[in-house]
Amino acid sequence: MTSRVLIVGSGILGLRTATSLLRHGHRVTMRSAAAPLASSGPAAPASPGAGGLWMPFHCEDVRVEKWAKHQLEEYLEMINVEPLLSVPHSSPSPYYSQITSLLPSNPPPSSITTKAADTGTYSPTFTPPSWATDPRLNYQTLTMHQLEWQKAVTKIHVPSVLLDSYSTCHTFSAPIVDSPEILNSHLKFFINHKNGGDILTDRFYNSVEEVLEEGGGEFDFIVNCTGGGAKALMSDNELTPGRGCLKYYKRKPGFDTCILLDDPPIGCDERPVYCIPRGDLVAVGGFYLEGDDYPEMRLDEREILEENAEMLLGEFDDEKWEEVGEWVGFRPVRNSGVKLGLNTDVGGRAKWIDCYGHGGSGWTVASGCAEEVAGIIKSST
Repeated sequence: MTSRVLIVGSGILGLRTATSLLRHGHRVTMRSAAAPLASSGPAAPASPGAGGLWMPFHCEDVRVEKWAKHQLEEYLEMINVEPLLSVPHSSPSPYYSQITSLLPSNPPPSSITTKAADTGTYSPTFTPPSWATDPRLNYQTLTMHQLEWQKAVTKIHVPSVLLDSYSTCHTFSAPIVDSPEILNSHLKFFINHKNGGDILTDRFYNSVEEVLEEGGGEFDFIVNCTGGGAKALMSDNELTPGRGCLKYYKRKPGFDTCILLDDPPIGCDERPVYCIPRGDLVAVGGFYLEGDDYPEMRLDEREILEENAEMLLGEFDDEKWEEVGEWVGFRPVRNSGVKLGLNTDVGGRAKWIDCYGHGGSGWTVASGCAEEVAGIIKSST
């Protein structure tokens, strides 16, 4: 049964929900405070600047693994088969790639068991996260000795500082999204669809009442995908910005390794050190600062990112890496869990569905969340 749906918010959650609902036969309208591809400004979504790595990150919710699995299936189909969006481009899609990802860690001594006399390597007892069980990810836990050996065999990029600073490393082959390109693809799909196309990108709502006043009588459902904007819209004090900073460098041919360090001695939770090859760029980060809403790059942050780039990229090529931009964004972190479901506290003719608070995992869970919203509409009609 066709429903009339208003989606508020046009980041990856809003756009991906729109494309899903259109495929399910609904009529979709979008309203947001900023354009989907806006890269700056107080209302700009975090989605365009994100590194785009498929991996659950700061999204504490028991449903995340289910949503992430759905998104992984979609990405792998886009990489290996045929793009799901009706946008002309080559296949496999240039908007996605599978990259070798490294997550070095320095586990406590209790996690080390035996030394193998024949290889001189250690056997870690670290248990991989539950999302890593999909065999297509090829998730492995290696000692740095083993990683050094694989470095020569598989041609992955491993800075020497990692071999000197950590005892183990977790490797897997993960999809990475060219964030602006795929947002543009979703936007084109929405605009060109017979049941879509109606989008207004300068509409900021201060309250639920404003949304209901403008669209409550015209729509059957309102889906709140406002991300960080939900803090004011919903008076949700559990939502906080998880501020991140990136520098972008022009990607060099053959650089296909994503590195994330959020364990000492190099990284930590508030200052993860990482590089993510994304399309024509390499995004170098970064920070994870909850409650920090400063909109511009600080001088010391810029210097830290430059040091990170030299450490992670410098050994790959003797030629200087060309810097092509920088970005500050805010992950919509909700430590009590993602707000996704029918909100019966909001009255009015239109039924209200919340879909926000995905932290740093928007690109990892978007399609799974979009399908859950579609299921809620189906069961509520």
